[in-house]
Amino acid sequence: MSDFVSQQAAVERFLYREARLLDRRNFAQWVDLFTEDGLYWVPSGQDGPAEQAVALIYDTTARLRERLTRMDSRAFWAQQPPTQTTRLVGNVLIEPSDGPELAVECRFIMTLLRRHRQALLSGVAHYRLQPAGDSFRIRQKVVTLQERDEAFDNLTFLI
Repeated sequence: MSDFVSQQAAVERFLYREARLLDRRNFAQWVDLFTEDGLYWVPSGQDGPAEQAVALIYDTTARLRERLTRMDSRAFWAQQPPTQTTRLVGNVLIEPSDGPELAVECRFIMTLLRRHRQALLSGVAHYRLQPAGDSFRIRQKVVTLQERDEAFDNLTFLI
């Protein structure tokens, strides 16, 4: 039981740290949480394999690094001024898995503020986490937004 409790606490700490990095716009440190073969996928409302579905975001770790290069440029007008975000992460569940990699599911609520307009996003995030010392690395993060079928005003920030 204590192994489960300590593993649960370690996973929760990792997810809270990830949320803090994103909310503080420490995107380079956030991308460093991914494995080199990592995948970050935010599907639209369609079900099916990633290769056949429309995606709001479908980035490898290399593509995330390219996105950061664009975001760091002064010509990235889509985020002028930047979106301010606050994430709440909860209902963290570790699914049984074979091997050392962990399958994790959590719920989240995220508030966004940009140009005096506030919005709310919520959904479920599914992770494949690889142990790395006393923490983890993200091999896969799939974010299913509750609002995935709605029109988005600006989705140039990271969920």
